[in-house]
Amino acid sequence: MPITNIEFQQFKRFLKQKGGILLADNQQYLVENRLAPLMRKVGVDRITDLLSMIMVMPDSDLAVQAIDSMTIAESFWFKDTSYFHYLETKLFAELSRHNTSLSVCSIGCSSGQEPYSISLSFEKFLTISEKDIRLSITATCPSEKTLRQAEEGIYIDTELSRGLPPEIQKNHFSGVKGGLQVLASHRARVLFRQLNLLDSFSDLGQFDVIFCRNVLLYFAAPVKVDILNRLVEIMRPGAYLFLDNSEKLPMEVNGLETVREAGCKCYRKN
Repeated sequence: MPITNIEFQQFKRFLKQKGGILLADNQQYLVENRLAPLMRKVGVDRITDLLSMIMVMPDSDLAVQAIDSMTIAESFWFKDTSYFHYLETKLFAELSRHNTSLSVCSIGCSSGQEPYSISLSFEKFLTISEKDIRLSITATCPSEKTLRQAEEGIYIDTELSRGLPPEIQKNHFSGVKGGLQVLASHRARVLFRQLNLLDSFSDLGQFDVIFCRNVLLYFAAPVKVDILNRLVEIMRPGAYLFLDNSEKLPMEVNGLETVREAGCKCYRKN
């Protein structure tokens, strides 16, 4: 049975309050698709029953799983490889020309593959350039449970197979109970923080690069503009913003110019 408009509006309010997610009014399909695996896991046939259980216990583990279902996309290592090639071959060198430390933010980091991919790309840059540069990465997600898993940096075979070359597994991971764990040198670079994108970004700091991919599709158009304009505020002059390849920068977002190079599109702060 499809979700009713009343149920959708109720769940929409719940997501905004608990997860900082503001769905557009035409995204009922997204709720139905994302909650379907959770329905099977719980053993209910109707989305009405699942939503009733969530609304009765909005702070329960089931409610957390519902938020996770809406926010966590399938994660890949080095997703859109042109982005990471650009980091390794040009961007890190450009940004470190007059700086001995760089700061990167990964918005919507999910289970950690993106921030750790950034760290791995930085390690490759250091090897090539032989520079003495430090990197700090702030990685955010609305789910505390997901953040703790990402912080551990332990991945099973199916997760490792999604875009991670075997030589990187060999050189930058170690075997532990439950899978392979990214080395401590990479984990030490990443600070995982719980973040509701509707809240202020002022205490996050200032960044040289921001990744914000597969995140904004959960928000209505005016909210996307607000989030992006607030991201611009925490970008240093000359900093870069990476969005999803399929995403266009709204005209209402100020202070950015489009950069296209080597198959990679990103945005530089003026």
